[in-house]
Amino acid sequence: MKISAIIVAAGALGAGTAFAQQPVKIGGMYPLTGGGAVYGVPAMAGHQLAIEELNAKGGILGRKIESIERDDKLNPSAASSTMKELITKDKVDIVLGGLSSAVGLAMSEVSKQEKVVYIATIPKTIQMTTDKLHKYVFRTASNTDFEGDTMSLLAGRYKLSKLCNLQLDYAYGNDLEAGIVKTLGKNAPNAKIVLTLKPKLGATDFNPFIPQVMAAGCDGVLSGLWGPHFVSWVKQAKPLGFFDKIKWISGGEIASHEIAGELKGDFPDNVISNTYELWYHAQDPSHKEFQARLAKKLNTQETPQWALLGYVGVMYAAAAMEKAKSTEADKVSAALEGLTIKTPVGPLTIDPKSHQANMGQFWGPMVKKPDRAYRMMDPVEYIQPK
Repeated sequence: MKISAIIVAAGALGAGTAFAQQPVKIGGMYPLTGGGAVYGVPAMAGHQLAIEELNAKGGILGRKIESIERDDKLNPSAASSTMKELITKDKVDIVLGGLSSAVGLAMSEVSKQEKVVYIATIPKTIQMTTDKLHKYVFRTASNTDFEGDTMSLLAGRYKLSKLCNLQLDYAYGNDLEAGIVKTLGKNAPNAKIVLTLKPKLGATDFNPFIPQVMAAGCDGVLSGLWGPHFVSWVKQAKPLGFFDKIKWISGGEIASHEIAGELKGDFPDNVISNTYELWYHAQDPSHKEFQARLAKKLNTQETPQWALLGYVGVMYAAAAMEKAKSTEADKVSAALEGLTIKTPVGPLTIDPKSHQANMGQFWGPMVKKPDRAYRMMDPVEYIQPK
């Protein structure tokens, strides 16, 4: 072999070795400050736990994983510019996260423009996997159609007749309302919506809305108020006796320990809600080990539910890259379609057409426990979309 050929071959080998040593870069974006941090910080903790576990086993494709984490600030414009920076400056291979549906849609648009895969681990607007679906966007969380169907089903189960619809005025709230309305006739034929109110995202003063709901004579409220919105509503409405006779059915994951633990004894009666994960209840045998690892990382037995979603997103990204034997966006996108992975809440599959995973949720009433300072779900029902 000629010396020049040897040099070329050695150079190619060196380049291949260098590439193999380059880390797989995963971008993670959640609200880490402000009102959304109650969910975003735990989600990022789950994201980090998954990466720690994967790196301990050799990473992805034999390469170490580098997590590049940013605050989406619960703001679509800020999230859009931050995601572009992750892609163009930090050269991430994939982006995971988002919390609000408005942020999720903004991130999805950047994903489409930059041709980089985005896995929405929390945003639930149905638009993302219908009207605005594209090659590079996938969702591992539930969606507003699944959630709306379950809420109308519960309205029928509790034999509610006069409903007040209370949603935040942005993509999630508007799409959740649509999901409820289109299934109400099927699931609760004797129920009628008599009042619809839509406070703004980020609202803190609900005093103008509370008397309207109480005066409407509703026996049930169907609501997507989440996190600090629900906490503010409770603090302002509970002293007025709001929850004494009105059944509150929520799609805002207020059954999560993030909220139950914050409100403690102030958590009201007559609340039926949902959560993706309960530290005290297992849907799959692997949950116990996952919860123990998370408890160790966070130094608390009473772990938050949003960590599960950050964790599942990373595991999906890793499984897709291993299946594709590549980090190239087009190949990873193709690998995600129809992909099934094992998770702490059981096996999940991404539909190849809609790019939507069949993520279920726990639903049930929040009740007092004699040995706890906070409410817990009991009985617990896991409802998974077909």
